[in-house]
Amino acid sequence: MTDDPTAPASTPAPSPAPTPISTALAADRIAVKFTAPDGTPAFAVRWQDGVYAYINQCPHAGGPLDFEGQIIESSGRFLMCARHGAIFEPDTGRCVGGPCKGASLVPVAVHERPDGSIWPGQAE
Repeated sequence: MTDDPTAPASTPAPSPAPTPISTALAADRIAVKFTAPDGTPAFAVRWQDGVYAYINQCPHAGGPLDFEGQIIESSGRFLMCARHGAIFEPDTGRCVGGPCKGASLVPVAVHERPDGSIWPGQAE
């Protein structure tokens, strides 16, 4: 580093190219874990006609929702925290049963491209 104000500024390293979260999120009852752009563990789930993604952290105790990758409860209608049984609506992230009732999962922006792949962030 130099104190010379005329010295050229250092160039920041380029950001890594974005990669798809999933190319296989084809049906309801499937969830895919991924790392959010800020480095936080997250997951995406297809529910009815949409794809929704959330930080993989229960608002009740702060631990991850999944156990061995399983996030969707047995009826296929809700997301479920494996630790305390809290259940969440897949399309809103709102807790509708269990110890965190009324709280919500933290959403992560994702979008689906025409080829069915799921990408982080909003559609361009």
